[in-house]
Amino acid sequence: MTSGTLVDAGMAKVRGLVDWTMTGDLRHRIMALILIGCLLYGMTIALDALVLRPFFGNVLSEPTDLDFYRLRAESILDGKIPYVDFYSESPPLIMYIFVLPQLVGGSALAYQLYFAVFSILTSLTLYLGLRRHDERMAMMAGMAYLAYPLSLMEFGIGVQDEAVTTFLFLLPLVLLHLERGWSSGVTSLVGVLTKMFNVLLVPWMFLHSDRRNRVAILIGFAGLAMLILLPLVILFPDQLPSFSYYLLGNPDSPTGGSSISPWHYLNALGLGLPGWAGVAFTLSGVGGATLLAYKTKLSLWQGATLVMMVFFLFYPKILLVYFVMPAALLMMWGLEDRKVMLRLFAMIVPLFLSVTVTGNGMAPLFDGPWVWALGMVLSLIGWGIMLQTWWTIKERPVFFERDQLC
Repeated sequence: MTSGTLVDAGMAKVRGLVDWTMTGDLRHRIMALILIGCLLYGMTIALDALVLRPFFGNVLSEPTDLDFYRLRAESILDGKIPYVDFYSESPPLIMYIFVLPQLVGGSALAYQLYFAVFSILTSLTLYLGLRRHDERMAMMAGMAYLAYPLSLMEFGIGVQDEAVTTFLFLLPLVLLHLERGWSSGVTSLVGVLTKMFNVLLVPWMFLHSDRRNRVAILIGFAGLAMLILLPLVILFPDQLPSFSYYLLGNPDSPTGGSSISPWHYLNALGLGLPGWAGVAFTLSGVGGATLLAYKTKLSLWQGATLVMMVFFLFYPKILLVYFVMPAALLMMWGLEDRKVMLRLFAMIVPLFLSVTVTGNGMAPLFDGPWVWALGMVLSLIGWGIMLQTWWTIKERPVFFERDQLC
């Protein structure tokens, strides 16, 4: 049986599953999507608990970020105030989001299930937000996000909080697509206070909007910012974080520590740039991409994808899990183009190997500069697949924006 035949057989089964989800009313469809998410993440978490940890526990340590989640959540539960009573470079909201799984014991399983819920919420956001254009395609969008291997691996096994980040990254885009500028502005700020990535898209979302939605975004974003942040600035002016972690302010770690960015590997080989240069290139690139998207009148989704491509090109601190965000954007084209979806799956392989060989850019398996060079080659292959995927679709509108161009 050829690979093409296998793919066709797999696609036939997917179409059959989509047909099943589309039966019944809206409530049935929502429950079907939730059920699919529970099954996929349930199997992933079971694989981790019953196979990976028992048999490969000496190789697979407990997710390193889990201790940080627990420590910060426990500090808040003890009545401590972030930045004032304990140090952290994370935005404030993400630390409070950790409180709920910590309240039920703080086990790896508790966090795995918690992040699985956010992944399901993201799929529901895509379905409910896009269904007015094409119900079937919107359902496929939600299902594709749930089934994406990198999401399952990083959220279900790696216990990464980017499940929350990606939800808050996509939600403002979907809301703005629905002409809900105020809600988009509010959720954008919530995203900024969670993991900062929304900062990348707020200028583009503002420029792309009409006058009414620009005012709504400004009121929602700036108004909530004043309400939440101004009291902190007044009460605790000396305790606020510098966010040097994100701004690469540590001269001893100009790429921010762990990373699989080619810039990080160049730094490991002694050819890196100072942190301020990496930030300057990133800000210039993102700003230029935003203006280019505005000048060339790209659609909302096209412009957001362009901005993210440029960000990934220039920002020195890129982790494997971050690729879920651009993949989620590109996936909307993959619903109608099998090659796009296959490339998004294929790029995971070299990127994962880069993480494995170099210990996430921090603890390589072997000594010698060749390890960093190999990690960079693998990383560049993954980057190249992602950029080539974007290049093939950059002038094509996604299914839910075609009517806006007519």
